[in-house]
Amino acid sequence: MRSFPRRALAVGALGLLLAAIGSQGGRQGGSALAQGGPATGEILLVYSVGGVLTSDGTLWQYRPDKGSWLTVDEAFEQEGHQTHILPLPVPAAEIAQMNSFGFILTRSGRCWFYDLEKDRWAEIGPPLARR
Repeated sequence: MRSFPRRALAVGALGLLLAAIGSQGGRQGGSALAQGGPATGEILLVYSVGGVLTSDGTLWQYRPDKGSWLTVDEAFEQEGHQTHILPLPVPAAEIAQMNSFGFILTRSGRCWFYDLEKDRWAEIGPPLARR
């Protein structure tokens, strides 16, 4: 349980990093879609600033500093971290909400959390009612 705050902090720090990158805007020339990003699947939802989920189950991150789209694992790799976020633990069509790359709520109410330290997805279940 003690490592949870560190994981939450790491997830938050990555979100801030990706948001900062996204806030730089489209300063680079060229079409993002021409760079081989989300055109490979219909965009289902936005999960962060510059991050989208496509119907084929890929999480894409737009990098305005590079003028291109990267998968979430490629974006982490460019920041010096090896991750295996993809493939997602559920089909894209089952995802109801995804407010970051690492937390999924399915249409059936199942919750999934990506553990950065263990580099894997875990189904965590819903919060339990207090007695």
